[in-house]
Amino acid sequence: MPQSHIIITHQYPLNAPGGGTRSCVQIIQHLQKIGVEVTVIQISSDSQQGTDLVPCQVFSVAPNHFNYLFTGYSIARTIEKLISQKSVDAVLSWSYEAAFLPKFLRKHKILFGMIAAMPSYEDWFTRKTDFKFLKGFSDNWFRLRPFRLADISFVSSNFTKRELSDLFDIELRKISVVGRGIDDVFFSVNRTPSKSISNFIFYGSLAPVKGVFDVVDALGFVYEKGFQEWKLKIAGWGDLDLLTQSIREHGIEDNVQFLGRLEPNELVQSLGWADIAILPSRAESFGRSIAEAQAAGLPVISYAVGSIPEIVDHGSTGWLVPPKQPKLLAEAIVQAIKQPAATYQMGLAGRERVSQLFSWEKTAGAILHGIENARRSNS
Repeated sequence: MPQSHIIITHQYPLNAPGGGTRSCVQIIQHLQKIGVEVTVIQISSDSQQGTDLVPCQVFSVAPNHFNYLFTGYSIARTIEKLISQKSVDAVLSWSYEAAFLPKFLRKHKILFGMIAAMPSYEDWFTRKTDFKFLKGFSDNWFRLRPFRLADISFVSSNFTKRELSDLFDIELRKISVVGRGIDDVFFSVNRTPSKSISNFIFYGSLAPVKGVFDVVDALGFVYEKGFQEWKLKIAGWGDLDLLTQSIREHGIEDNVQFLGRLEPNELVQSLGWADIAILPSRAESFGRSIAEAQAAGLPVISYAVGSIPEIVDHGSTGWLVPPKQPKLLAEAIVQAIKQPAATYQMGLAGRERVSQLFSWEKTAGAILHGIENARRSNS
């Protein structure tokens, strides 16, 4: 599909925090590197926000004042103007902003694709709310319906592929597994053997689902076991009040340092300082931070949930324990502390494995190939 033109829509500004947004930016950049023309439509009240991150035309659609879900109507109107000016081969959307696109794009014979990025669709659809009817309507119309009507859905793990097939009854032939890439800068971290394992890192959102409270609980148990000569650096964004309270309750405040949200070069430096990464997310559709930590040569301690077992090879590149079990995380941390040489080798093994599995060049090529195949199937 030479000189193809793809529109990508995203529910956040391109400079918003989070692995999903960073992945969107990398996909855009690497599609352009292989000769694809890309136009981006982001949801942002600031027309200039994040536009410096990608070398292409970016349009900003302001969130709807009545309800953010209806922003999708403005997205459809913006695309309607674009296709009246230039040929478009495909539109790829990330989330609810695609709600009004399927029928409209089919009418214009434009391929419609979805990029699945939610950590767990089952968790999302089974979440509790006081507005059960409204939840059911909005979930079906704005989340489920676009996937069911998409010509192709790109997922980053076999875990998410199974979720889409089982929950939404989507045909497997319409789901393409495309792993996310890992930035080269993470592989540049220099690793040397250490006589002790005492530097730990957690990074990402400070929301409970990402496991930062589990890290604190686990290290509280480690401290009680008599292993007290260690430091934990926490890098990320979110509400610190409850987390700080939990750290104090465990009596480990002198062992913990908050770094805030880090720029890529700062994050790489902190990963170079660490001996292990403790990233026990409770839901993942890919696990970008986990793959990045391994690319930096760190063994990872995490939960065996979602896509994580597809990234971490238990016993070879890190430790995986059953979810919501901080005491088992603590046991894995103690194992790492007691075996510095083996822990170091696990980090090297993880780096090698990630280098073979994930690259942005592969990601962009697989997306383009998937679009080409879907177009042939529909012709």
